[in-house]
Amino acid sequence: MNNVLATYLKTRDHYFLNAQECIKKKEWRKASELLWGTITQSIKALASIHGIRISSHNQFFGYMEGISQETGDKEFYILFDELNNLHRNFYEEVIPPASFPIIYEKTLWFLEKIDNLQKKVSPD
Repeated sequence: MNNVLATYLKTRDHYFLNAQECIKKKEWRKASELLWGTITQSIKALASIHGIRISSHNQFFGYMEGISQETGDKEFYILFDELNNLHRNFYEEVIPPASFPIIYEKTLWFLEKIDNLQKKVSPD
């Protein structure tokens, strides 16, 4: 595993653990941003395997659109776009607390899909 990939995965795991702590405390806005960070670090990890560096919010959308097309999984991009609400929630509180468990489950599903793609490309 290369150093860049390892760094992204370490940061992803750190954010995810912190998000879980915030969820336990019902700090939804903070948990939202940490989950978004977990998602973006996972995407950056996958992109790094292909030698791609993502450095802006817009680039995530372009990269994910390409991955969705490449895999033939249109729902994958739609899910990513929906999960962008996690980022918005930190600033605008757009996710009602009662809906947070649903978004959390979708986040876990998205992360699993990213991990599976990463394993296909880099089985380390």
